[in-house]
Amino acid sequence: MSVRTFSAPTRVVAGLGSLDRLDAELASLPGPTAVVADSGLADIGLLAELLGHVDESRIGTTALVDPDPDLAAVEAAADAARSAGCASVLAVGGGSGLGAAKAVSIQLTSPGPITAYEGTGRVPRLPAPTVAVPTTAGSGSEVSNALVLHEPGRDREIIVRGPGCEPCTAILDGTILRRLPRLPMLYAGLDALTHALESLWANGSTVFTESLAIRAAHEILATLPVAVAGAGSANADGDNDAALQRLLEASTAANLACGNSGLGLVHALSASVQVTLPHGLQNGVLLPRVAELNRSAVSPDAADLIDRLPALYEVLGFHPQFDSATVGERQIASMIAASTGHPFRINNRKDFTDDQLHELLTRSIGSGEELLP
Repeated sequence: MSVRTFSAPTRVVAGLGSLDRLDAELASLPGPTAVVADSGLADIGLLAELLGHVDESRIGTTALVDPDPDLAAVEAAADAARSAGCASVLAVGGGSGLGAAKAVSIQLTSPGPITAYEGTGRVPRLPAPTVAVPTTAGSGSEVSNALVLHEPGRDREIIVRGPGCEPCTAILDGTILRRLPRLPMLYAGLDALTHALESLWANGSTVFTESLAIRAAHEILATLPVAVAGAGSANADGDNDAALQRLLEASTAANLACGNSGLGLVHALSASVQVTLPHGLQNGVLLPRVAELNRSAVSPDAADLIDRLPALYEVLGFHPQFDSATVGERQIASMIAASTGHPFRINNRKDFTDDQLHELLTRSIGSGEELLP
C-alpha cells in the first residue's frame, strides 16, 4: 500500500450567524486587509452588507473580479493591494473570487507573475494570511490550496497549488446564500456534488476522503433540491436557513475530500477554456456518464450514490446534455485535448481512450437547452 497524506489546515468557523465573527478574525491578522470579491456581489449589495460586519479602518483596498478572471485582472488586484501596503486578504465570493484572492495573497509575498508558480508546490514563500467567505455552496475553494485562472489562447486552465496556499480561516454562514439566484445555486451544487463523487473514484482516495465524500454527497442530495426550489422565495425569507447551512458545509466537506484524494475525469474534461459554459453546468452534464464509466471501480456505498443521480436531476429539472448550438466537434476536441496528460485524468481510477471520451462527449450533446422547462 502506498503512503498517503491527509491535510486540512484551514480553520473553519461554521454556523448561522458566524459572519458576526468576521471582524474579530480580521483583527487577528496583520493589516491593512485587501478585499478581493466577485463583482456581482457588489452589484446586488451583498458585498456592502458583508463588509458592514467589518471595521472599515481595517480595509486597505477592494478589488472586484468577473467570473473566470484572467491574469490581467488578478495582476491589477495584486498591484492595488501592494500599493495600499496590504498584509492580509479577505476573499469573498464563489470559485472565481476566492481563487483570485488566493492569487493576490501569493503575490503579496512572492514577486513575479502568478504563472511563474503554475503547478504544484512552486510558490516560494508563504502567502499572506487570508480569511475566506464563500457565497456559493460549490467550489469549496475556501479550504483548498489550489486556485484556477484563465488566459486566452491556452488549451486549459492555469492551476497553482501547494501547501500554504489555502486560506487560514473560512467562515461558513448559510444566510449568505439567501439571495443566490436559482441557476448559480444549481450549478454550484452540481460542482460540489461532482467534487464528492469524483473523490470516490480517484486513485488518491483514502478512508478519510471517502468518509467525507460520502457524507457530503448525502447532504447535497438532501439539501440541493430545497435550496434550488427556494431560490427567490423561501430562501430569501430565511425559511431555508438550516438547509442552506447544511449545503454550504457539505460543499466544504466535499472539497476537503477531493483536495486530498485529487479529482478525476469530469474535471479533466471541463478544464478546456474553449468551452465557455459555467463550470458547474459542464460538470453537471458530464457527471452521470463519467460516473457510470467508473461504477465498477467504486464501493457499494458509492455505487448507491451514482444510482441516485437520475432522480436528483429530475427533481432539479436539469437535463444532462449540452446544447448543440454551444458545444460541437470543435469543443469536443478541445475538451479531449485539455484532458490529455491532465493530472485529474491520470488520477481517475479507470483509464479511458480518447475514442471512448469522444463517444461520451458526443452522447452528451442534445438539441435543446441544458435545463428542462
